Amino acid sequence: MARKKAVEHHVLLSETEKLLLEKGYSAFHFGLLADRLGVGRSTIYEYYANKDVLINAYIHSFAYERVEECKKVLDIEDANEQLKSFLRIFVKYSHIQQVITMLVQMEDHSNGKVDTQPVRLLTKEIYRISLVVIQNLKDTGIIRRELDDTFISYIMFNLIQMPNFRNHNETQRLDEFVDFLLRGIGT
Repeated sequence: MARKKAVEHHVLLSETEKLLLEKGYSAFHFGLLADRLGVGRSTIYEYYANKDVLINAYIHSFAYERVEECKKVLDIEDANEQLKSFLRIFVKYSHIQQVITMLVQMEDHSNGKVDTQPVRLLTKEIYRISLVVIQNLKDTGIIRRELDDTFISYIMFNLIQMPNFRNHNETQRLDEFVDFLLRGIGT
C-alpha cells in the first residue's frame, strides 16, 4: 500500500489562502486544493472535516497573526509612527476585507456548524486596537478630539480597501493614507 503524502500545516493554510483569493469562497473545494498541493483529497480530510472547518482555521490563523502584529504597534510611543505602523499592517494585507467577507459567507453556508466566535473575537481585538491608536492621536493633539472614534476607524479600514489605481508601492500608499487621515482634503 502506498504511503500518503503529508502536508505541512503552514503550506496547507498558505495554499488555502491563495486559492480563496483566486477563486473565492464558493468555488473553493478540496479537489482544487489537493491538486495544488499534489496530494489526494483524502490527505486534506485527515486534517479538516470539510471546507468550512479549513477556511475557519485559515481565517483564525490569519486574524491571530494580524492581532499579534497590531499589539506590537501599541509599544510605539510616537502616535504618528503608531498610526503608520498600524496602517502598514493593513496596507500589506489589503486582502483582509476579502477574508472577512469569506467569514460571513462561511457562516451563512455552515448554518452555525462551525464555531467562528474565536475569529470574531480576534476581529474585535483589531478594532479595539484601532481605537487605542485613535485615542493616542487625539491625546497628542494630532487629530481633533471631537471626531467620532468609530467613524475614524471606519475611514481607516475603508481607505485601505481602495483600489491601487496608480500602482503605488506600499510605502507610497501608506504615506498617502496617513496624509489624507491627518490633513484631509482641505486647503
